[in-house]
Amino acid sequence: MSTIVFKINDIQYEADGRYGPDVSLNEFIRNVADLRGTKVMCQEGGCGACIVAVRAPLPPTNEIKLFSVNSCLVSILSCQNWEITTVEGIGNRTIGYHEIQTRLAKFNGTQCGYCTPGWIMNMYSLYESKNTKVNSKEIENSFAGNICRCTGYRPIADAFKSFATDADKSLLNKLQDIEDLGFFKSCAVKCTQDNDWCILDKASNNEIIAIESGNHKWFKVYSLSDVFKAIEGCHDYKLIAGNTGQGVYHISGYPKNVIDIFNVSELKGYTIDVNLILGAGMTLSDMMDVFIKLANENDDFSYLKEFHNHMDLVAHVPVRNIGTIGGNLYMKFVNNEFPSDLFLLFETVGAMITIADAPNKSDTVTLIDFLKLDMKGKIIVNVMLPPLSQCCFVKTFKIMPRSQNAHAIINAGFLFKFKHDQGILEKAKIVYGNVNPKFVHATKTEESLKDKDPFADDVLKITLETLYGEIDPDTAPPEPSSEYRKLLAVSLYYKAILSLCPETKIDKRYRSGGDVIKRHTSKGMQSYDTDESVWPLNKPVPKLEALVQCSGEGTFANDLPSQTNEVFGAFVTADVNPGSVIAGFDTTDALKIPGVIAFYAAKDIPGKNNFTPINAILNSEEEILCSKDVKFNGQPVGIIVANREKIATNAAKLVKIKYESISTKKPLLTVHDVLMSTEKERISLDKMVEPTDIGNDVKKVISDKVIFESQYHYYMEPQTCVVKPSEDGFEVYSSTQWLDLTNIAIAECLNVPVNSINVIVRRVGGGYGGKITRSSQIACAAALVSQLQGKPCRFILPLQTNMKIIGKRAPTYCKFEAGVNGTGEIQYLKINYYQDNGCSKNENTSVITVTHLPNCYESKRWHIEAYGALTDTPSSTWCRAPASTEGIAITEIIMEKIAHELGKDAIQIRQANMKKEDNPISELIEQLKRDSDYETRLREVEDFNKSNRWRKRSLKLMPMSYELFYFGPFNSLVSIYHADGSVVITHGATEMGQGVNTKVAQVCAYILGIPLEKVSVKPTTSFTSPNCMPTGGSIGSECVAYATMKACEILLDRLKPIKDKMNNATWKEIVAEAFISGVNLQATYMYSTKDPIKSYDISGVVALEVEVDILTGNHDVRRVDLLEDTGRSLSPEIDVAQIEGAFVMGLGYWTSEKIVYDEKTGKLLTDRTWTYKPPGIKDIPADFRIYFRRNSTNTLGVLQSKATGEPALCLAAVITHALREAVRSARLDAGYEDNWINIENPCTTEKIFMAVEHKLEHFKLK
Repeated sequence: MSTIVFKINDIQYEADGRYGPDVSLNEFIRNVADLRGTKVMCQEGGCGACIVAVRAPLPPTNEIKLFSVNSCLVSILSCQNWEITTVEGIGNRTIGYHEIQTRLAKFNGTQCGYCTPGWIMNMYSLYESKNTKVNSKEIENSFAGNICRCTGYRPIADAFKSFATDADKSLLNKLQDIEDLGFFKSCAVKCTQDNDWCILDKASNNEIIAIESGNHKWFKVYSLSDVFKAIEGCHDYKLIAGNTGQGVYHISGYPKNVIDIFNVSELKGYTIDVNLILGAGMTLSDMMDVFIKLANENDDFSYLKEFHNHMDLVAHVPVRNIGTIGGNLYMKFVNNEFPSDLFLLFETVGAMITIADAPNKSDTVTLIDFLKLDMKGKIIVNVMLPPLSQCCFVKTFKIMPRSQNAHAIINAGFLFKFKHDQGILEKAKIVYGNVNPKFVHATKTEESLKDKDPFADDVLKITLETLYGEIDPDTAPPEPSSEYRKLLAVSLYYKAILSLCPETKIDKRYRSGGDVIKRHTSKGMQSYDTDESVWPLNKPVPKLEALVQCSGEGTFANDLPSQTNEVFGAFVTADVNPGSVIAGFDTTDALKIPGVIAFYAAKDIPGKNNFTPINAILNSEEEILCSKDVKFNGQPVGIIVANREKIATNAAKLVKIKYESISTKKPLLTVHDVLMSTEKERISLDKMVEPTDIGNDVKKVISDKVIFESQYHYYMEPQTCVVKPSEDGFEVYSSTQWLDLTNIAIAECLNVPVNSINVIVRRVGGGYGGKITRSSQIACAAALVSQLQGKPCRFILPLQTNMKIIGKRAPTYCKFEAGVNGTGEIQYLKINYYQDNGCSKNENTSVITVTHLPNCYESKRWHIEAYGALTDTPSSTWCRAPASTEGIAITEIIMEKIAHELGKDAIQIRQANMKKEDNPISELIEQLKRDSDYETRLREVEDFNKSNRWRKRSLKLMPMSYELFYFGPFNSLVSIYHADGSVVITHGATEMGQGVNTKVAQVCAYILGIPLEKVSVKPTTSFTSPNCMPTGGSIGSECVAYATMKACEILLDRLKPIKDKMNNATWKEIVAEAFISGVNLQATYMYSTKDPIKSYDISGVVALEVEVDILTGNHDVRRVDLLEDTGRSLSPEIDVAQIEGAFVMGLGYWTSEKIVYDEKTGKLLTDRTWTYKPPGIKDIPADFRIYFRRNSTNTLGVLQSKATGEPALCLAAVITHALREAVRSARLDAGYEDNWINIENPCTTEKIFMAVEHKLEHFKLK
């Protein structure tokens, strides 16, 4: 047999020798089956966009099970007998929608929609596999592998938890309210599936399958003897089961022979003799089920409950569904530095591992010895876990940079075996991961604990000192520092002791230090007014596109069906020190690869080698392909063209770049580097503001410096462009926020008229500023290939390329000095700040930051100097709430520091400096204090901190005044169809999740006085909306809403004479008559800054409560109350979602999202999901409450509304103040003086932990 047979959505497919092992299930689904609903982003199982459901017979019993998998990790050749279901397969327009799809749409759980199919399919798999019986905690725990940058997760969690057997009453009430409004009627057909799980698959004959594909041979084997048959005569082979390891270590090329052992029955299942014997082919999910079953049934294995809880922190459900025990341990064998949690757990209890080198020949060895074996020709068969007596206590920990789906900063396992009926240790095992590649046991410390009482303070003291001396972490950026990992490892031993210590031997204030922070479920509340008299305006409606996004029918740039003869482009990058000079290229190796078609460099560009045409916003030219001088490590220098995306990506790495000279100079990567260098020409003074007043009552002078780092946008849809030749030019499907720039840049690059390029944008899978100017580089590259090849070209940046070449949020370096009086009122303030422009001055934010610095305060005594600095990094670009985030954060730190230095309440200091006229902040503070029960909770926090030495809470409040300014032009074109009176709109803004289409439709329906269902919004194109500005700065929705309103008013004026003639006529009748009378039923309007809508302030206040685990640096946001003035919201549910999403993105910026470069080369080290960690579903506030200002209006904006896209991100800086306060409490307990604490930003677990300044003598029991 030489084909793999499987089904996708009930249609049978076969994969034969045309498909190599590197063809993933995802690639097959999208490019062969042409089902584009399943998305792809990271290609390493870290984002969840690609999740699909699988039904398959699984050995040893061949019972058919349903489970979710990451389709980007699974090779198509692994799918024998699988029935795969994609998002289109569970529900669509034709067969009707599944309840999970409609529920998520109803709860507004989709914004850009790119991640949505992955969420839907993970939930579908969970819900169906559990026979629809699933509880809230289980649901919230099952999405560690799904990232969403837009929503802030809360509406997704709510939607899915409404299916729970224990669903919260408030969720069910909300569901009823939504259904009463009548959105998204239930399915046209029944979506129930047969839940007949016990069918045995008799079809498979279990004969070895061998497939020859080019340079590779693939074996699908079903027995151990088959494994050895396949290995025989193979020098070059690889065993794979789930293939999930490539999420950690990318496979650059497969060996000649690949042997798929996933269905080998001897490697599955478990038995108990004395030991528990787990088959090495058992999946991690099945293993966890066994752990929980045996822990409850068998006292000798009660420690498996601890193991189960630990494993819950390993990877995520779709990876655990196919990742195996043997695969994980073998990855540790090949890469000793891999912090395998499985290896750690098993070694902690002294497990043994069985290795076979023939079907009936095996050896059992320790895990330590296993690491030293030669595994050639051998296979891991099983692992044996021993029973443990009641004298044994096991404690394990895994400390991560976020709540779920991250590898360990340090993981630790402790086994204490006590002598019978004595408090004395017979032996101890202390095992750590991620210390250094060779470190497993703290052997000296283990030895020193023999015959000791570990719960005696003197023993603890000596043990900690021994351990501290023994642990020797390596330095391995971007991993956290060796200092942190060393002290954290010691701290975890102390934590284990605290958790196990008898009551009589421990101060009860210390006990909570033994536990880790674990989130179970979260909840939310949204409070807003809605005025039914103006509906559909101000009506809480779901997004127009919600349902098509939930079914995968909503299309993105790369969802254009496969085109005949299409080619793929990939950038060749100069991965060298900035300042190196290019001489040429050697493409020999790349062009040898079958499928590679061409290589292009700067010299092949027929027009301008520039993707940033100079205009009102951009003032520097940036090369599409670097022609000579390398500006930053990773800069694109060429393009490889191939007939397949993966071939292009791999071949691009084989192009050898020749250099005239390679720079050995240390790159200048930060503002501080530039200030310390002799290259002062890199600094520019961009703006200076002189004070108009000065106070003379200076009682105290306060100064400091603050540094804010960068942030990657983390849009789920990578930078993407598809270009196809048309009869008069090119159609460009670009993932861009600025069609006009893309239009002009391509025309100039190809040296063709602008009117021959039609840029088409249906929607963008997240932008946040990162696709305003940067997207034109990818579009120019795709258009260049399309022109030179005369074929359609797809150009999709792999995540690592995307992260290294695309600019990010501009870092900020600031120094300030304030003179204040006794009440904290500022007498003078000097602020000098520098913003990092990267390698060009485009998108310089320093001038805009000046306008946001005052926040809600009186600034006439402030002296501000705004500088820009050029560094050897990609050109910085706008990132959600640019300038405002940094400006407001600087000012709020100043307020906090004044309060600390004067020993006063920070709210009092803010009130003392508040702008007096036309400032609603004081009123909003009082309202939020009441709504959030602020004073009572402050007292509760104080009581908690008195009772807990190692867990600290704090509650902080912070105000914001965000000055919104308009730019334009933006157009809207409104057309009425005479046949039925339905209306279609196309406008000049980009829909990227912010709900612009929905708001525009609501405005149109309101002005024309027709039902919302009558209005449809079509894709934006540069033909229908030429010359428009970028969608950004929170104003896109408002500007096109205004243009739509004016276009509708023009139409109403034209229809008025007809309407006046016809008494009580329906809309349809009026339109039909108007058409007959020759009335033009199409109107357009172009908003410009000359229109009478003016800049205004958006006010907000937030109160955030956090709890910090002082012994690890982990934290949990317990509750957030956020009040924002939204005016009269155009669409309340959409504005709630914008506020929540922006705030959570801000939490990421200030905590877990750290960008790390190699200081010697300038290479980006945090360039993938393994190393860069935005917040996940369990990192959001556990209790998330959003309030709109009551009875609010806005005379300056559009239809009394205010923008919501960005301001809430600025409020997220409150978490830095809350964390500082929690750390302060711990330091005071430790006996430190009450000095101001600088926790470096972002406040990662490391920075929080290190700010405490732990000393070993602080770790005690009494």
